[in-house]
Amino acid sequence: MSRSTTPFSSVTTSRHRVREFVCAYRPLRDLEGRVVSLPTLVFNNPETAARALTPLLAQEPVEVFAIACLSVRKRLLAWHMCSRGSRTGTQVSMPDVFVPAVLTPGTTGLIVLHNHPSGEVTPSPDDVAVTRRLQLSALILGLDLHDHIIAGEAGQYFSFREAGLLGTGLEEIVAACGAHPTKGRPPGCA
Repeated sequence: MSRSTTPFSSVTTSRHRVREFVCAYRPLRDLEGRVVSLPTLVFNNPETAARALTPLLAQEPVEVFAIACLSVRKRLLAWHMCSRGSRTGTQVSMPDVFVPAVLTPGTTGLIVLHNHPSGEVTPSPDDVAVTRRLQLSALILGLDLHDHIIAGEAGQYFSFREAGLLGTGLEEIVAACGAHPTKGRPPGCA
């Protein structure tokens, strides 16, 4: 094996700048520019979470999907709007949901929520399907999906946790993959 005596700088003909990812947080502001404050920062149950978070989507004329990143004690660490859609729906991308959660220091769980501009809080079949995908993705990433909340009008909301729909079907998904939720996935299972 021969060793090159050519200096590294003369071997490379082009230079590429190295970029550093920097995550910064700023206060959430309303339409008038005022800092938004919440009645609580601890979300111990679905009703508390819904009462605190749904007003953040109350003025939206289109469907918006957002996440609240939570600490191990269910304290709010960060709020992130993932997508804005139309009056009847919005696209939900798993990376757009989970990248902020993974990059927010201290995040162990999350609450996802979206609004229905119609005011009706009943989940659509797409809402149920997205929730199942979110559950499986959270499980793979080692995060807790505490709830999926749909915000309606006049303070109405729908909580997948309260309705007993969070976790429903997840065991079947995991079993079909041949894994156990606490023991991990077998090799080759996507």
